[in-house]
Amino acid sequence: MLIGLLGLPIGAQENGPTDSTSSRQPSSPADGNSATGKEKLDFYRSRLREHRLFVEGRGDKPCELIEDPLIRWDNPISQNADGMMFLWTDRGRPVVVTNGFFNVSSRFWGRVFASLTDRPIEMKHGDQSFWKPQRSGSPLKPLDDAKPPADKPAARLVQMRNIAKEFQVICNWGGKGKSDWQMRLLPTPLYRYQALDDGIVDGALFGYIQSGPEAVLLVEARQTPTGLEWQYSTSRCTTYRIRFVRQDKAVADYPHIDEWVNTDSFYPLHVPLKDYPFGNPFEKAKPTPSK
Repeated sequence: MLIGLLGLPIGAQENGPTDSTSSRQPSSPADGNSATGKEKLDFYRSRLREHRLFVEGRGDKPCELIEDPLIRWDNPISQNADGMMFLWTDRGRPVVVTNGFFNVSSRFWGRVFASLTDRPIEMKHGDQSFWKPQRSGSPLKPLDDAKPPADKPAARLVQMRNIAKEFQVICNWGGKGKSDWQMRLLPTPLYRYQALDDGIVDGALFGYIQSGPEAVLLVEARQTPTGLEWQYSTSRCTTYRIRFVRQDKAVADYPHIDEWVNTDSFYPLHVPLKDYPFGNPFEKAKPTPSK
């Protein structure tokens, strides 16, 4: 398993976001600075650029595709390679995450699209409607028992990390009837942002992983009529059953999915890709014969 994160290091996030654009750090060497890594990243980017995402009521301007992957990962056990998670934002706020990978054994390009918003959305491929959920994605819920958001961004980051730690994410990883696996929280947010048009003073997207992200959590400090308060939303990133538990209470339960359609808020795809140009990254190099 190889994991690489894109997003500001904790120390660099102390001043927090200053406008509606999130801060991101450059890739580390493992994140694609090698020639092959860059080619793979360009391969994914070129295909995602063919899609445009719109939020209802926001006019004709499409959402922004964040072209630096939030995370890169491999899973030799399931033969999923070159995993990358990308994000679309609307005026700074996360709207959709896309987790993509190449399955070596079946030779397909796997992708999952997960809505992070309770607004109606539509994704188009060219001029054709590609994905149009009929139900909202992730409704926001208040954290009534949490301490109010701090005044300083550095203190809010500590609060958001502690809130994310309160959630246990359990996955029946591997399919129906499989044992429960507790997902591991990545303590550094995948993405940190501010969207003042929506009253979001500070926000962070957290990932819970087995190899790649199986679920994500949004934590936001929002302006309300009674002042600044914490709100959160949960989303699945896998077809396996996912449960969110906080303080021994189940707060979200996403069942196992056997079939899926492009009108659901979570939409996975398996696209045959027999001509994947990068070969098998798990294949061990053959030793050079001795002379």
